[in-house]
Amino acid sequence: MATAPDIRPTVDYRHLVQDGRLHGSLYTSPQIFAEEMEQIFHRGWSFVAHDSEIPNSGDFVVRRVGTQSLIALRGKDGEVRVFYNRCPHRGATLCQTASGHRSRITCPYHAWTFALDGRLIGLPDEGAYPPDFSKADAGLTPVARMDSYGGFIFVNLIPNQLTLREHLGHATELIDALLGLSPTGRIQLTAGWMKHKMRSNWKMIVENQVDGYHAPMVHGSLITANRTFATVRDRKPTSPTRVRDFGMGHSDIDHASDYRAAGDRLFRWTGGIDPERLPVYVKAMDDAYGPEDARRRLIEGPPHSMLFPNLSLAEMNIMVIEPVSPQHSIQYTIPVFLEGADDLNARTLRRCEGAMGPAGMLIADDAEIGELTQMGVANLEPEWIILSRGLGKEEVLANGVKLAGLMDETSQRGFWSHYREVMAASQEASQ
Repeated sequence: MATAPDIRPTVDYRHLVQDGRLHGSLYTSPQIFAEEMEQIFHRGWSFVAHDSEIPNSGDFVVRRVGTQSLIALRGKDGEVRVFYNRCPHRGATLCQTASGHRSRITCPYHAWTFALDGRLIGLPDEGAYPPDFSKADAGLTPVARMDSYGGFIFVNLIPNQLTLREHLGHATELIDALLGLSPTGRIQLTAGWMKHKMRSNWKMIVENQVDGYHAPMVHGSLITANRTFATVRDRKPTSPTRVRDFGMGHSDIDHASDYRAAGDRLFRWTGGIDPERLPVYVKAMDDAYGPEDARRRLIEGPPHSMLFPNLSLAEMNIMVIEPVSPQHSIQYTIPVFLEGADDLNARTLRRCEGAMGPAGMLIADDAEIGELTQMGVANLEPEWIILSRGLGKEEVLANGVKLAGLMDETSQRGFWSHYREVMAASQEASQ
């Protein structure tokens, strides 16, 4: 049977995404949004869950990747599998809660029942089905590819040629830096996710996560109230802090430069706690890595990064971005607990609540500026958005990573450069 031709106009992504400017329609077009879901979230690698969220057999979380609802589920054999959240019988949604525990998965519509490894193990009146019906062929549908790094689980729904390691590239260094703050090399995402509806395009949230330019203007109240944020995280153009483009759409703000320059004994990334107030944690780090390397890790702290397309290692928080429509997104945030650091984790929880909670000083500012920006780009003019601060002034390291000043837009251009290649290459391959 012939299919109807695609009569949508072709989007020229190489024209819309230029080295120093972007077309406003990238944030507002329903067609572009739909193509992003297909090409970036379905055909690429996206974060779906962390291993620590589902520690026991039968534990599950439900996450949305692109337009697809997925179940990440730990089986009786200890393995994590990711299935589509859809019954193969009549298509009903299987798990309606964001997380939970099940000894088996039972469809609420007709009670088809599935084992934790996805096998169909029971259904009412099996004899009513034709002779060629096979339970072995009617189990839950797994995603095409799943892989993990450092406990972070990623999925690729429509297989591409990249392995997860190739997709992450140099960004593995960012994950390693976070894990290296734990004496055991492991983190726990167990505190529960905060969920914020953002009235802005998902790419605006990506851009903002690694934007060193906006803090004095957008977060003025925090800078006034927080001495550590104001003095150590130097927001001047001469700051030693750098933004970095790691390639493959991954980028970060390297605050470690500021922390090293501070040159004192305070662990600035914890909010300026003297090591003597964390004796259990400091001793565990010394025992695990040796005093010299432990001190380096504790001074440099965690990454402040964005991993393409939806995962942010936001220092001692993890953020996940879920696109909803061209004008709406959901941002999920959870504090990072370091295994073997209970005396620090209690403080981390309070700081996450203060910054990212419903009355948080950071999330409210960013949500408001995102909404204002989304309202602005809805106007027809000016047609183009300027993204050229620091263009051509970057330092390129031997491994290809680009360095630039804190207030340069190198990190955003890194995202958009990879975005352009992903979106344009898929078009060109089909022509």
